[in-house]
Amino acid sequence: MENLNFDTLPEDLQKEILSRCIPLETLGVCLCVSKQWRSLIRSREFEDLYLSRWLTADNDVVLLLFDLLLP
Repeated sequence: MENLNFDTLPEDLQKEILSRCIPLETLGVCLCVSKQWRSLIRSREFEDLYLSRWLTADNDVVLLLFDLLLP
């Protein structure tokens, strides 16, 4: 049986999983997992996807935290 892990999933699926499952407070830690995750999380496409899922009534706080965690 083939050894499958997160890195073998298509990038679009990785973005979907991370954007749905990782709270903003933890997203900064995910930058340290691997170069691939760092690149994926810092992409404009991921940022747009993530913010569209996690924006709340307090949008300014979420945007500020996102900018602070992911300069």
